[in-house]
Amino acid sequence: MALDISNAKLGRMGVSVYTWRLFEALTLLLGDRLVPIASRFARPVLGARRSVGDRFATLMRDGWWHQAGVTFAARRRGCTLLHLPAGLGPVHSRFPKVVTVHDVMPVRFPAMFRPWYRNYAAVVMPRLARSANAVITGSQTAKQEIAEWLRVPAERVTVVPYGVDPTFVPLDPNDDRLAAVRTRYDLPRHFVLTVGSVEPRKNLPRLLEAISILRGRPGTSDLTLVHVGAEGWRPEEVSATVRTLRLDGAVRFLGYVPIDELGPLYATARVFVYPSLWEGFGLPPLEAMACGCPVVTSRVSALPEVAGGAALLVDPTSVDEIADAIGTLWCDDSLRGTNIQRGLARAGEFTWKRAAQETAVVYDAALS
Repeated sequence: MALDISNAKLGRMGVSVYTWRLFEALTLLLGDRLVPIASRFARPVLGARRSVGDRFATLMRDGWWHQAGVTFAARRRGCTLLHLPAGLGPVHSRFPKVVTVHDVMPVRFPAMFRPWYRNYAAVVMPRLARSANAVITGSQTAKQEIAEWLRVPAERVTVVPYGVDPTFVPLDPNDDRLAAVRTRYDLPRHFVLTVGSVEPRKNLPRLLEAISILRGRPGTSDLTLVHVGAEGWRPEEVSATVRTLRLDGAVRFLGYVPIDELGPLYATARVFVYPSLWEGFGLPPLEAMACGCPVVTSRVSALPEVAGGAALLVDPTSVDEIADAIGTLWCDDSLRGTNIQRGLARAGEFTWKRAAQETAVVYDAALS
């Protein structure tokens, strides 16, 4: 089996995390039966601006690698099945393939994505999904949307929930790692954490409005928001909101943070909030739960399914609901304790070992 790990080279966020962790777990399970292949044009892009070199690499990766090179590489390595874990790949190739479609957002909500990606995905994703031997996705919500929006028979779509990295665990309050991240990033003892790239889908302007409301209330007047994640598309909208609301001293943007520091950030945050407008799965809430941090997230898309009753759910378009939920968890120690215990139990249900085992079953079915 060939696994295209090109996307794992692009960073350690979103689909890249899925690709990398699944590759590691499948390697332990399948050994030499799993053959990793990757495009030499796959490389991380730092920041919202794309250089000429970045655009050329994207064009070569999408135009050459996805549509031809990946199949040639699989054949050259003697593989009989190709797994495309990023939802992109050859639409005309008859080579046996499994594709992971994480969500249909580029088709359903194109305005949330860069023009090139949304136009490319709108052409490639439906055709690839319909031509694949099998489709994998992370949630029942995403499965229903794939059947509806991409017109793939539901029986050809298998739900394989993603895993939580085992490095995400609760830490003792006196653990030196907690003090180290506070010192490194000059953080207050208590703060609200959010994780994800800076892009319209993550709903950061409304979250910032909620923080502004909370800072006007007696019990949360000193609340600070800490954001972790790369600068993605249209970050200027977020910067403008910070200036308009005069939140310069109340919001910290840390950018990309390595995983060995992300875990302590989750563990030391008082509340984790993830008010995304839409997700096909949503790993950050589970990562926060695994670290013992209570979670506020959206009641739309796959997020309630993933949270499984272990988070406070809000309408992501309601600033007041977001503010009220954060304020409740910030001030109510009893509710925090209840949600922490529920979150730990829920996060424990998601492992990459299980994801690899269930993915291997899909491989066997596709080959037969």
